[in-house]
Amino acid sequence: MTTGTDTGTAADEFADLPNAPVIQRRWMTVVTGGHVGGVFWHPHKPALVLLHDAGASARAWDDVLLALDRPAVALDLPGHGRSSRRVRGDYRPRRLAATLEEAARSFAPTDAPLVGWGFGGLAAIALKAKFPHSAGRLVLVDALPGTLSPGLRLWPTPSPEFATREEAAAWLTEHGDADAARTARLEAERAEDGTWSWRHHLGSLPPDAPTALDDETLWEQLAAVPAPLLVRTEDGPLDAASLDRFRTQVPDGDVVTVHPGPGALADILRPLTH
Repeated sequence: MTTGTDTGTAADEFADLPNAPVIQRRWMTVVTGGHVGGVFWHPHKPALVLLHDAGASARAWDDVLLALDRPAVALDLPGHGRSSRRVRGDYRPRRLAATLEEAARSFAPTDAPLVGWGFGGLAAIALKAKFPHSAGRLVLVDALPGTLSPGLRLWPTPSPEFATREEAAAWLTEHGDADAARTARLEAERAEDGTWSWRHHLGSLPPDAPTALDDETLWEQLAAVPAPLLVRTEDGPLDAASLDRFRTQVPDGDVVTVHPGPGALADILRPLTH
């Protein structure tokens, strides 16, 4: 295993704050191949490990971690952010479990809670099911098996290349991204020929790559995880039927409903960091 460290744009973005957080980007080479990147908030051992949604990156957690103000590490999922892409383009949750477990074990204490948002929540379920002692409590944010949008609706393959970052943001707006300018700033990168495309692999997958990232069979694995916490955002993607199924099939789980916004989610996560 090899590791590295650099400072990232997140540190620059928040440098003018009165109590600017110490933020570093690190990476490690994993046994399963390639490397995994992580954004570390504060210099102490991370008290949380966070996994982002599909088509995003570790930077999706910025506002939550700024409000939280606790040591944490947000990982770039394989094929996202600064983590390696997979040649076959297979990013189904169960295929990510071993890689993410190795990274989480290296970057954080084994009792640090594992927090997954959207698709990252399904990857977190797969990790905890396969490696039950590798992380602390499982926390799912707006994520349950069978609740993701079918296929890669937001990222049709192949996504076009763009002449400018602004053009990429306009494309995102057309596809329903409510924060398109920020998404384009974080997730678009410029090639040597001057065109812009997405950092993540989902917009340029091979023709035979799996495009259905959801996995309803993870319900059985979720039921075996002790005391998971489900955080549901008001007016979020989880409907009443999904919540009822969670309460029925995961009787020792907890459900918390929060208002939309990073502060409310940070308030839920803060007690888990002690």
